[in-house]
Amino acid sequence: MYKVTEDQKESLYHDGFVVLSNIVPEAATSAAKSTIYRELGSLRNASVQKSLNTINTGTKEEIMNLVEPNSVLQETIRTLLGPINPLSAGQVATSFPSPPDRQVNESGYPNNETPFFSWHGHLDGLWNGHTSIHQDLANPMSAKQWEQWFQDPARNGVSRKYPEFGTTIKNFTALLGIPLSDQTREGCGNLGLLRGAHHDIEAFFQHQRNLGGPLGPDGPDWERFDNSAPNKCGLRHYPERVREKFTQGAEYTNDGRSWPRPTLVKTKPGDAILVLHSVPHCATRVSTEDPRLMIYFRLTSANRPVGNETIYPEALCDIWLEWNGMRETVQRMRE
Repeated sequence: MYKVTEDQKESLYHDGFVVLSNIVPEAATSAAKSTIYRELGSLRNASVQKSLNTINTGTKEEIMNLVEPNSVLQETIRTLLGPINPLSAGQVATSFPSPPDRQVNESGYPNNETPFFSWHGHLDGLWNGHTSIHQDLANPMSAKQWEQWFQDPARNGVSRKYPEFGTTIKNFTALLGIPLSDQTREGCGNLGLLRGAHHDIEAFFQHQRNLGGPLGPDGPDWERFDNSAPNKCGLRHYPERVREKFTQGAEYTNDGRSWPRPTLVKTKPGDAILVLHSVPHCATRVSTEDPRLMIYFRLTSANRPVGNETIYPEALCDIWLEWNGMRETVQRMRE
């Protein structure tokens, strides 16, 4: 039985994530990896990631066996979170080796100008545009392009606002990442996390609530659009005042924009990463020789009130509200 130590709980409290080493059986990761390669081998579509989603690879038995209900991993999660809602699918996140390119990411900057392997950070559950990101750096979007891009829902299925909840963001409890490829050095497409930012995100949502909301972009002190970005319509996927706190080790683009240094998590098959929803995160570019294979699951506490399964404002303002197994540690650390 895998036992979560108090040191791991303290790390989770301070950092907002914890790596659970050697917790997923090798047979399970090998079977999942083989399934993905079989699906990739059958594809003729140039958009590999979209094709994998279309054929529902994330629902296949080999993927779901990574988190089977009676596994050591699930038992460990329940130790920290308590019961969670049943999982129906995983996100198969593949990334292939590539040089820095001029593709404009959601921040509105080209990948080759974005430091730290193109890490630009986001919170999950945010609207990301009804159409694809504007790529023309010479000309801003036309009125027609803007109208099309500004529609609901976004490409990720999220709307710009949820007035009945007083938010503009959806939220789950934790992100679970399971690597199927070696990521023990930087440049392997590592998951990048803004270590410790969950404390600042929590304080920021409390600040928005105190000012009457809504919580999220377009709420107090969080402008959704960065019109100074090279494509004139960058998306601010976490608050600017949180970004500005992370100056140590930051790099700067030619326009003076600050880019916080993320923690590039080093993992291998057999490990799992458990991350609070409130930690800004982003995949990074693969500069090594092998593709990056990750499976992500969004975990939601089964103790949420009826009607709050996908949007729970209280958990945005109290990030440990749903972590039953962390209560004593959180209380002690806060004291």
